[in-house]
Amino acid sequence: MLSERKKKILCAVVDSYIETASPVASKDIQQEYLSDCSSATIRNELSTLESMGYLIQPHVSAGRIPSEKAFRFYVNQLLTQSDVTVKEAELIENYLRHKVGSMEEVMTAITHVIAEVTNYTSVVVKEDMSDRITAIKLLDLSNGKLLVVIVTDSRVLKDGMVDLPDEFDEEMIARAQHWLNKIFCGKHISEFVNFNYPFALVNDEFAQYNALFKKIIDVLKRVSLMNGMDVEVYGENKMLAHSEYANVEDARKILAEMENKERIAEILTNDGGVENGLTVKIGAEENAPEGCAVVTTRVHLGDNVSGSIGVIGPVRMNYRKVLSVLDKISEIIIDLVGKGE
Repeated sequence: MLSERKKKILCAVVDSYIETASPVASKDIQQEYLSDCSSATIRNELSTLESMGYLIQPHVSAGRIPSEKAFRFYVNQLLTQSDVTVKEAELIENYLRHKVGSMEEVMTAITHVIAEVTNYTSVVVKEDMSDRITAIKLLDLSNGKLLVVIVTDSRVLKDGMVDLPDEFDEEMIARAQHWLNKIFCGKHISEFVNFNYPFALVNDEFAQYNALFKKIIDVLKRVSLMNGMDVEVYGENKMLAHSEYANVEDARKILAEMENKERIAEILTNDGGVENGLTVKIGAEENAPEGCAVVTTRVHLGDNVSGSIGVIGPVRMNYRKVLSVLDKISEIIIDLVGKGE
């Protein structure tokens, strides 16, 4: 448990580092944040915070920089977000209320305004699960692989394969296909994606293959989810404006990450599915790209259609700004959807 003074000093280090991208010295904290504390006291606290894993000292004579653990603590302390400025609020309102007509235009407008206001890469993932399932087919590829296919009233989704055990013969494939169709035909994709195995699937005639059956369903869920997504990324080059990516190799690596739309969609939508709740992932241990932070919120866009909007930037992100911008955009979208606009 951190004392109140340690909390203040730690948050001061993070705030300063976000602004300057430079190691923070005790005198900086005293002058800018805690004039009532002596430099000696602040130095002692910094040393303790370093030993606790919150701070890193790049060189013996240098100041400290916050670790990912420190940024996580900092974000958790942001109980209230800073409001966007009047100018930023007007810009967001204009983009979303006056420049959109279709869902595609909504996605484009959202990515543009987020990137412009925050100066980070913006992402919007639209998850359209409104299709109804008309058939599920399991195709034996005769090489130990089973191709799983979902046919909907508007698409054919056929990107998933499952390893077949030797004893899984044509009769069992036909039986599995029969049960899948019996349970899911006529249902929306959203009902399938949210299906909680085993539900009605546990029966005597199929019990010995339940493990494989679950694997088939998991693959079908992934195929359905990814095929129902539209991903729009904007402002990838904004990452290069931050000192973390001044090195050519680091810049090349992060730009390659931005090109992997399936991976980006997975990061944004892996948020527990709670609408209008903000999620912050910091660093690779929290499933963000290495050295990056991802802030997202999920919004309702219509029947069986939801969206995840977010920002990708360095761990040294202006979280106050990003959280407030996403909160404002979410508020406007709720109003637009509620009015049927």
